[in-house]
Amino acid sequence: MAFDFAARIDPGEPRPIYLQLLDIIARQIGDGKLEPGDMLPSENEFCEAYHISRTTVRQALRELEEQGLITRKRGLGTYVTEPKVSRHLGNLYSFTDDMKKLGMTPSSKIMSYRLVDRADCLLPMQRFQSERLIEVVRLRLADGRPMLIERTYLPVDLCPDLSWERLETSALYTILSEHYGLQLYKAVETYEAVVLNKEESQALQCEQGQPAFLLKRSTWDAELRLIEYTVSVMPSSRSKFEITMYHDSVEIARKPL
Repeated sequence: MAFDFAARIDPGEPRPIYLQLLDIIARQIGDGKLEPGDMLPSENEFCEAYHISRTTVRQALRELEEQGLITRKRGLGTYVTEPKVSRHLGNLYSFTDDMKKLGMTPSSKIMSYRLVDRADCLLPMQRFQSERLIEVVRLRLADGRPMLIERTYLPVDLCPDLSWERLETSALYTILSEHYGLQLYKAVETYEAVVLNKEESQALQCEQGQPAFLLKRSTWDAELRLIEYTVSVMPSSRSKFEITMYHDSVEIARKPL
């Protein structure tokens, strides 16, 4: 199918231009206007149609490729990728479900809950379409034992009445899917090795400088809108990750030590 250039880019919008272009392309893929195997316009065509630089176009295409939505083939062009095998996100990396399966009682203690302006946030949060974001910091516990700290950002536009109380008593993905009707489509999570600072060690009841995992997670809905960005810190002395690989997928389980 042909790419639809009807959607416009607004240079006056505070949101970066490359993210506006990214949204235009991702929305057409999500709506089925662009199907797997379809070829995208060239960089020059994007530049001429939207009066933007080649650097801006390349930045948008690079992120779309990292999300697995497109494939760029040198000398041949850029194509929409085939959809990947996926599983229900409620069963993927869910702290609440993982702890219940292990016979432990999960709970959360909210350390901070506030509204922030997207424009004041760092780059990952600039990918949200909502101008206002909910920032919630939670201490996650299992059988009363602190396991990790989560700092989560959510778009106010998609969950306007999300309350402190609901987050303390319900799993986040259950809230997003059942209360707000958001169809969770995919998530990308990265892992880094870090050490705990003074504040983190106090909250987690660990020694300062102890090794830990730093997890950064982005979640998109079926319309390819970013609906969650979470940064978690987890002491390596209390958790490990078990990876099971299949011929067409991978399963990662979080297990306490």
